[in-house]
Amino acid sequence: MATERRVLLARPHFFIVNQMRPFLLEAGYTPVGARDLEHLAQELGSALCGAIISTAVSSTVDADAATVFRRVRERLPRLPVVFAGMADAATMRLSTERAVKALVSAPVIVAPQDYRSGAAQDRASTFLVLRKEDLLAGGLQEAAVQALRSHFG
Repeated sequence: MATERRVLLARPHFFIVNQMRPFLLEAGYTPVGARDLEHLAQELGSALCGAIISTAVSSTVDADAATVFRRVRERLPRLPVVFAGMADAATMRLSTERAVKALVSAPVIVAPQDYRSGAAQDRASTFLVLRKEDLLAGGLQEAAVQALRSHFG
């Protein structure tokens, strides 16, 4: 029996639920969404291969991306994290930097087409950024699937 590869949607947003969930299933992952901060803490106690944090202004989890990232890192310091959103690449990079700056001194933030597989310890300071365009069928989606699989190991 194959092991379930669970990915925590740590800060779900409409985009995450409607666009990311089918993308994750297609890539071979089982998405699990957090309903609130308490449920987030419970899910962080289960077996996960990664977490996805939305950079959107709103979420079902009543906390910003930086707070959710901090909670993930406090519980699972080596868990690979992906940031997802609908903004342009420059805005996504800035949002990700803001979310991780308190805990990661030199983050490496990469788009799927620029992702290079590294050692497991590098995944703690490397953040894949996925935008809506990356999930659409075609060349970008293939790069996104490969980067996600590499990032989540």
